[in-house]
Amino acid sequence: MTNLRGDPLRVAAARADFLEFGAAASVGVAPVVAASWARSQSAGVDADVYRVTHYEDVDFDSRLARCARPVLERLAQDMAEVPVTIALTDAKARLIARKDCSSAVGRVLDRVNFQPGCSFDEGGVGTNGVGTVFEVGAPVSVVGAEHFNQALIPFACSGAPIIDPFTRRVAGVLDVSTLAESWSPLFQPLLSSAAAEIAHNLTQDRSRSKRALFEAYLLADARNQPVIAVGDGTIVNSRAGALLNPAEQASVRDYAQFQLQRGRRGAHHLELEDGRTIQLRWTPIVHDSDVLGLVIVVNERIAATQQPALPSSSLASPGVMPDMRTNAARTLHNELVQTFSQNQDVLVVGESGSGKRTSLTTAFRVVAPTARIVVVDVDHFDYPTVLESIRNLSESSLVMFCHIDTLTLSSYPQITALLAAAKLTGASVAATTGDGDGPDAKAEYEKLLIHFDQSVSVPPIRFRSEDIEAIATSILGTIAPGRPIRLSPEALRIMQTFQWPRNITQMREALTAAAHRRPAGEIQAEDLPGYCRTSKTQALTNLQITERDAIVRALEHSAGNRVQAAAALGISRSSLYRKIRSYAIIGV
Repeated sequence: MTNLRGDPLRVAAARADFLEFGAAASVGVAPVVAASWARSQSAGVDADVYRVTHYEDVDFDSRLARCARPVLERLAQDMAEVPVTIALTDAKARLIARKDCSSAVGRVLDRVNFQPGCSFDEGGVGTNGVGTVFEVGAPVSVVGAEHFNQALIPFACSGAPIIDPFTRRVAGVLDVSTLAESWSPLFQPLLSSAAAEIAHNLTQDRSRSKRALFEAYLLADARNQPVIAVGDGTIVNSRAGALLNPAEQASVRDYAQFQLQRGRRGAHHLELEDGRTIQLRWTPIVHDSDVLGLVIVVNERIAATQQPALPSSSLASPGVMPDMRTNAARTLHNELVQTFSQNQDVLVVGESGSGKRTSLTTAFRVVAPTARIVVVDVDHFDYPTVLESIRNLSESSLVMFCHIDTLTLSSYPQITALLAAAKLTGASVAATTGDGDGPDAKAEYEKLLIHFDQSVSVPPIRFRSEDIEAIATSILGTIAPGRPIRLSPEALRIMQTFQWPRNITQMREALTAAAHRRPAGEIQAEDLPGYCRTSKTQALTNLQITERDAIVRALEHSAGNRVQAAAALGISRSSLYRKIRSYAIIGV
C-alpha cells in the first residue's frame, strides 16, 4: 500500500476516517503512525482537546543534559538558517532543553506549550515525534495530520532516541520540530547522527567515572569475600570465580543490570540452575548523582531448598509464560509463591508491559488453583460493583490493584475503601506499580504503601533474552489459538536481539502483525515489523541500530523504491544497497 505522507489531504482524510470508523480505516498511513493512533485512542487521548502536563521536578542539568549540550550547540549552528526548533527530552518525555533556530517557529511552538518541563508522552498528547519514539524505541517522524491531536497538526517533528550505552534504555529523545510545510526527510539522518554522538558522550562521561567503581570494588575485595562489580564492564574476583561458573556469573550480571535502574542498596536470593541458592548483597556506586554500577558481595552460604522450584503446573495457567530460563524470572516466581503461601500482601514493581499482572496470577494459582481473583484497574473501575465483588470473597481469594502509581486525588478514598474491604474478608491483596509518578497525587500513592508486607520487581524483557522464545510461544498461543504457527530460527534470533522498550505489550503487537501476514506455519524474519530487523551475524552498536532503523523506515515510506529511499536518506544507491545487505534488511 502506498504511503500517504506526500499527500497531506489524504493523510487528513485517513485520520478523520480513523477517528470515525476505527483502525481499519487508517488505510495507507505508515504502520508506525497507525499503531500510534490506536495506542493514543486506547490511552484515552482526546483528539480535539489538547492538554500538556508540566512537571516541577525536572533536572535541567542532568548527566544527559550535560553530555548533550555541545551537540545541541553544534546542531543549532548547523541549522541556523533552517526554520526549526531543536529540543532534548529526558527519559520521561519531558523537555529539558530547547534551542530555536527560528524565533517565528519558536513563538508558534510556545502556543502548544512545547517548553522545558512539559511532557510529550504519547499517552498524554497522542502521536508525536517525542512520545512515539519512546513507544517504538526507534527514530520517528510525524508530519501534519499524522499527529493524533488536532492542535499539533500544523507541525512536523522528527525524533531520534538517545540510547544509554550502559543501561540500553532510551535515556531521552533528540527532536527537531517545525511547521508541517517546512519538514524535510533529511532531518532524520541528521538527528540520528547527533543522537548517536550524545550516546557516545554518555559513554565517555561514564569512562571518566570508572575509578570510583573500581575503588569500591578494591575495598570490598580486601575483605576476602566473593565480589562482583558490574558497571560498563564486569570484574569478578577469584573467590567469586571459584563459586560461580561463567554462566552463573552472567546471571548475576543480568540481575545486577536490572537493579542498576533502581539505584538502591539491597539484598536478594538468586536461584542457580543447579538448584543452589546464593545471596547477593549490593551497594550502588554513585558519582555526580549518577549510578555508575553495583559492587556485589556473594554469600557463600548455600541453601538448596530455601525457595520452591518453578512448578510444572504453571504451564496450564492462562497467560503464563512457561519454561523461563533466566534466574531473575524463576526467582521472581518463587518469591511471589512464598509471599502468598505466608499470607502476605505484595507490591509488584516493573516497567509497563513487563508482565506484572501475569506474574501475580501465575504465582497465586500455585497456592490457590481455583480461588477467585478480583482485578481492580485504578484508572477505570466501577466502585459499587467492585465493592460488592470484594465483599463476597472468601479468605483464599486475591484482590489485585493494577497501576496504583497512577492513583489520582479523586479516586484515593475509593481505593482505600476497597483495600479495607479486602482486608476484612481475609483475602490476599496485591498491587502493580511503575515508578510511582502518578499524574495528580504521588503522595496519595505513597500512602498506600503501608498496606503491603513485601515488594518484588519484575525485570524488563531486555534483561531476559533467554526467556523470549517461551514468551513468544505463549503469546502466539493466545493470539492464534489452535493454529500451527511458530517462529523460524531467524525470526527468533531477531526477536532476541531487539530491546523491546515496551516489553511484552510491544512483543504482542509485533507477533500479532506477523501472524496476520503469516496466518499459519513458520513466521519468517520478513513477517516481523521493520523495527525488529537487525543484522544476521552480529550485535549492532547504537549507531548501527539507528542507521538500520532509518533505512527500514525510508524503504517503507517509499514503498520499497530504492531510488526514493536513497534520496530521502541523502546517500547514493550503491551505499543503500550495501547497507541493506550489511543489515540483512528483508521484506521491505
